[in-house]
Amino acid sequence: MIRRICTLALLGFAVSPAALSPSYAQQSATTPAPRVFTTIQVDGNKRFRDGDIIATSGLETGTVLGQEDLLAAVEALEYTGEFENVVITSSGNNLIVTVEETPEYSGGLTFGLGFDSDTGLFGAAGLALDNAFGKDLELRGNLVVAEEAQTLRFQARSTNFWSEGVRGGVRLAYENYEYDNTTYDYALAKVEPYVVFDLNQKAALELRYTLASKDISNVAAAASPIIVAEAGRKTSSGIGFSLATSSSLLGGEESVLDSWSVRFDQDFTGLGGDTDLSLSKLSLFARKSLTPGGLAIRTRVEFGAVTGLSGDKPRASERFTLGGASLRGFARGTISPRDVCTGCAVGGGDQVTELGGDYYAAMRTDVLVPIFKDRDSIETFAFFDIGSAWGVDTSTAPAGTLNSDRNFRTSAGIGMSLDTQLGKFEAYLALAENARQYDELQAFGLTFRSEF
Repeated sequence: MIRRICTLALLGFAVSPAALSPSYAQQSATTPAPRVFTTIQVDGNKRFRDGDIIATSGLETGTVLGQEDLLAAVEALEYTGEFENVVITSSGNNLIVTVEETPEYSGGLTFGLGFDSDTGLFGAAGLALDNAFGKDLELRGNLVVAEEAQTLRFQARSTNFWSEGVRGGVRLAYENYEYDNTTYDYALAKVEPYVVFDLNQKAALELRYTLASKDISNVAAAASPIIVAEAGRKTSSGIGFSLATSSSLLGGEESVLDSWSVRFDQDFTGLGGDTDLSLSKLSLFARKSLTPGGLAIRTRVEFGAVTGLSGDKPRASERFTLGGASLRGFARGTISPRDVCTGCAVGGGDQVTELGGDYYAAMRTDVLVPIFKDRDSIETFAFFDIGSAWGVDTSTAPAGTLNSDRNFRTSAGIGMSLDTQLGKFEAYLALAENARQYDELQAFGLTFRSEF
């Protein structure tokens, strides 16, 4: 195609690759006589001087240029790696060199240290690269290493997967949790290819396949027989979809104006592997400005359910817990159905095992108070949270009493958050209300979240 276009330039035709059919090119591209051009014009150039492009091409005005000269100019420019496409055409005695520049690489690595109430002191590294290994290719990664949790997540995504309006890529994750306030350790390894279709300017549909390995290990001797029975590694394989819509092209949660978003996630396992489950989540978000000065209210409502199919039952690795960032004022993972064995602990106390619930619902509401108006990355707010996790579908008898009722807890307080390149840090001071027996309160919390 490049050779034919160069030949037509000598004949005096102005053409583009999209408009040129192979049959027409072969009929028109006879061997032309070399020509002399009085001017050389460069189109599409943004990063370089036109003179430098002409010098690199080897083209000169006032000299006889033939087909091989034009082809050599195209190859010289493409060899630099700065141009994805080069087309040479002509109009009269004017030679036109049209270049399409290779997108510039951007991004890099970010490192940091922090403290989280759930995991303790941690180190984090973030990766963000755009166009480093190809046009429209985005790479995102995040590594967090703490005493009680280690997570590694990576995503490669093309914003132009196979056509305009279609994105796709793959997500990889490894997560290991060894929380002091649980009776078991949990590890996850996952690979998830996906494709996203833009349904319109404000709605998108994601289709995905997920292959995951989940391991429940190091179960404490005093743990509930339910957790003991669920210990071990299981592999899951399945498909899922997400349907999302929002009021803003940027996404409802990223907008600083009045906005809303709705997202529904549905996954099914059972395409091979050891599990046959249905996992559903619904998330609603809304933000409303109250005054021109920046006072605003935002709220997020979440619902989730995991159910067994074909006789299978969820394990603790699939069930839901609340606390920490998901329900401020309570310790991470402690709002959950429990197996309570009265007098079974060493010394005659009660032995309590958090099991996780098959269902959960939570609402987190913030009233944003613009104290630091000149710092967009800092938010100050008052909050009110409410949530519960309930229901345990198991065939194993508990050691004591299975408390799995839907009892909602509430909390209120004040907080501050800071957005960084690594993620969001949030500190809060909470007063828990409607707490139940065996709830683990957390009046002061410092959390770190990283999402991509």
